[in-house]
Amino acid sequence: MPEPFNGMNLFTLLGERKYLSGPERSRFYDSLDVLENPKDRTFCKMIYWTGCRPSEALAMSALSIDLSEIMAIIRSLKKHGKMKGRHFRCVPLRSDFVDELDEVHHLREAQAQPDHGAGTRLWTDSRTTYWRRCKAVMNAAGIQGVRASARGLRHTLGVHAAVNEIPESKIQVYLGHESLETTAIYLTAIGPEDRVIAERMWH
Repeated sequence: MPEPFNGMNLFTLLGERKYLSGPERSRFYDSLDVLENPKDRTFCKMIYWTGCRPSEALAMSALSIDLSEIMAIIRSLKKHGKMKGRHFRCVPLRSDFVDELDEVHHLREAQAQPDHGAGTRLWTDSRTTYWRRCKAVMNAAGIQGVRASARGLRHTLGVHAAVNEIPESKIQVYLGHESLETTAIYLTAIGPEDRVIAERMWH
């Protein structure tokens, strides 16, 4: 039985990566066309580009996409105490992805409604259904193991951001971590990503 994820470690006890390497990340994105429903593709892309938790994506409505600032407003579901369900974080999005979201989910039309789109959920199927959709893309991309999941995509965003020298405090905000201690695991990524960092040192 596969080992469950440990949120404080990027590897299983056997040393298996819980995140996608750079080439695997590219293959995943290139394989999204295996999903026929465009809403399934935008769900996977939301996690790919923001690293949000699947449950956070499923909680998003048309109002969650700020069209003028080109960003996603994500309700952080892991907060506790008085902030539980009341904490939001803003994550910048690619403009072409926002255009795609608008085309697929009719954001401008929904945001023109009296509730500004708050009642228009972007994705309405179950978490299990979207887990299967993500898994289908992983299979098409030839990615197997513990990292072949939506959770693996979230870890991948953290590693990708760290390798590209995004400030640790920004990674913390984007992923919705309560402390930098959690974010710090992405700065310890080794393997193919280590070569990118090492090449900077060599030069």
